[in-house]
Amino acid sequence: MATLKLALDKRRTKKDGTYPIVFKLTVKSKQAIISTGVCVLENEFCDKSGLVTSSPKLSMELVKLDSIYRARFHDYVINNHDAIDVNVLKTYILNKPKAELTVHEFWEETIVQLRTMKRYGSMKNYEQALRTISSEINLQIPFKSLQYKDLVQLEGKLIQRGMSYNGMAVYLRAFRAVCNRAIKEDIVGYDWYPFRKFVLKKSKTTPRVLSIDEMKLYFSLNYSTAHPHYRVWNIGKLLFLLRGINLKDLLLLKPQDIKHGRVLYKRCKTGKLYSIMLTEEILECLSHFATKDTILGIVSKDKVQSAKSVEYFRQQIKNINNTLKRIGKEAGFDEALSTYVFRYSYANIAKQLGFSKDLIAEALGHEYGNRVTGIYLEQFDLSYIDEMNSVIITHVKQVPL
Repeated sequence: MATLKLALDKRRTKKDGTYPIVFKLTVKSKQAIISTGVCVLENEFCDKSGLVTSSPKLSMELVKLDSIYRARFHDYVINNHDAIDVNVLKTYILNKPKAELTVHEFWEETIVQLRTMKRYGSMKNYEQALRTISSEINLQIPFKSLQYKDLVQLEGKLIQRGMSYNGMAVYLRAFRAVCNRAIKEDIVGYDWYPFRKFVLKKSKTTPRVLSIDEMKLYFSLNYSTAHPHYRVWNIGKLLFLLRGINLKDLLLLKPQDIKHGRVLYKRCKTGKLYSIMLTEEILECLSHFATKDTILGIVSKDKVQSAKSVEYFRQQIKNINNTLKRIGKEAGFDEALSTYVFRYSYANIAKQLGFSKDLIAEALGHEYGNRVTGIYLEQFDLSYIDEMNSVIITHVKQVPL
């Protein structure tokens, strides 16, 4: 007799007092363990239902994984009833023969892998893309059955939903990435690739920016330290002063990221290293925050490292954007303020002040097109970028007319 059950592995206690949730695979008297990559406290797991009582979303992920593994478990047991080896069965559950995988199964495997790697942002994007696309076309088919016409049909249905081309592109890029991974893992050959003919359409969007005068006005706003907008107003200034830094990167800056009068950090999204000179204006803004785990003291270490970190940052960003929007309305700006407005505005103002596109691209961390300029920047270190940032800050700190 063979059984598969989700349970806590109480033999392996973590330093934080949690236990790993595992699948216990039993064949007669022999047992094998299949890891889920999830650890919880003992009182957070219901042994009877196999659910995490403290997290419905985590429970849903385990239910999905259980569904995948259980289907393979039954498939193997039915076809090998007389001779079942526990280790062979475990291998089959974890690695179903590639030729038998459906697009949907492989996509779900990709999501599980992203969760195991703690790439929660990508995991959420792939989950949403799978839900949306599988509701429009059948993905319970082998990869070889997926054709160019299915992508055309999908595009048409998403348009009927009222989805923009840019909105569709988010889901279709995830779909394309899953197909590329299937090719890399030899599930299908290069000659099959349906995205070879299919073009991801995009519509141009005009980035929202503030003019130099509007940015001057923003910096000249006179909120008291007791005002409910005060902290977010300073966050907006820092987003601009730190060369259009991404909000998540700003929230994650740690005290140890400040060295020798500079802020040194790697961008979460790209891993690119940034080095920004600390000016008097930046230091003045930072002085209004209570440094803890992070420089701003807004996000906590335990929340950042948890499985709920994606939702946590989304809520933080939403709250800050809502306050920035209110600040913008009170200041009378034509554009709705958001965290991205400061990054786009930095680039736009730098351009208006006559700085080259290559220098602006380097300051923002983009790839610059002129190779000679790139070598020139490396040779002279960061002095030109520091000088540009100082000039820009001097302009926006001037009293508006």
